[in-house]
This record gives sequence, structure tokens and C-alpha cells, in this order.
Amino acid sequence: MKKLLLLLVVIFMSCDQPFKETQAKLDFPYEPTYQKEWKIGSQENVLLVQNLLKSFIDGDIDKGYSYMSEDIEFWHQNGSVTTNLDEFKEIYDEALRSGAFTNHSIGVNIPVVSEDGYEWVLLWDIADAGGQTNRYQEAFRIEDGKIVQVNQFSKPVIEDEIDDDSSDNLK
Repeated sequence: MKKLLLLLVVIFMSCDQPFKETQAKLDFPYEPTYQKEWKIGSQENVLLVQNLLKSFIDGDIDKGYSYMSEDIEFWHQNGSVTTNLDEFKEIYDEALRSGAFTNHSIGVNIPVVSEDGYEWVLLWDIADAGGQTNRYQEAFRIEDGKIVQVNQFSKPVIEDEIDDDSSDNLK
């Protein structure tokens, strides 16, 4: 009976031990230059970014601006950089207010947090602008509930891409 009791105690104690997963060490050929370790971030940040974009698409431009920091740094698709909201408005206000961006669709939202605590939303989307359909890849950095930095890349969609998959233009 004592042996059975001892066996049960050992079994119960071993069941309470945390499982430690081991991962194989990978030998990557390149070292990241910005941050090495990332984890999944908050869906609240995705909501912030989507509300910004929805405001712009719906024509509520001032509401869209309210999601952006006054000191926003915006790396534009053409390689230029603006370093505050007023500069951003000088470039985009007229186009945004004229409804230049239409048919917006989001394919991917990934909220992430870097090892230094920077919160980002990585986004892939598509929209029509100035008579052209463009695919965008954007990274929005969030700080204190405001968008403080945006990196934007884009490319025009080739007409054949739209015809090949008209239900989902995010290839």
C-alpha cells in the first residue's frame, strides 16, 4: 500500500511539471539589422489602423488625421519622407478629400511587438487611386494610441492579375 501511495505521489508531482519545448537552433545566413525577436501584438492596434484607413476611404479625413501623431514620420511609396502631420497633409489632403482612394480591401493584418517594445501593424492591402489599382505593403508603428510612423511600399496591379482572380485581388 505504501508503494502504491508513493507511486501515486510521484505521478501527481510529475504531472504538475511544466512541459519545456525545445527548438532546434537554426543557423540563419543573415542577421536582422533592426530587431531580432518579435511577438504577436494587440488587435487593438489593428483596429486603430483599420479605423484610420476606413476614415480616409469614407471621406471623414479629419477623423482619419486624429489617429495620427502630430510628429508622424511617413516614409512614402516614392521614397520621400515627411516628419509631421502638417507635411503629410500638404501632400495628401487634397487627394484624400477628393475621394481619390476607392475600392479598398485589406488582405493581411499582423500586429507585432519588437524586442524593444515597439508596436507595429504590418498590413497588405489594395486600393484604386487616380485611376490605377495598387497593392500596398504598409507598416504602422503605434505609440500611446497614435500612429507615429508609417513605412509604405506599393506597386501597380497588372490588369491580367485582376482578371485571373476577381474575387480576391490580394495575391
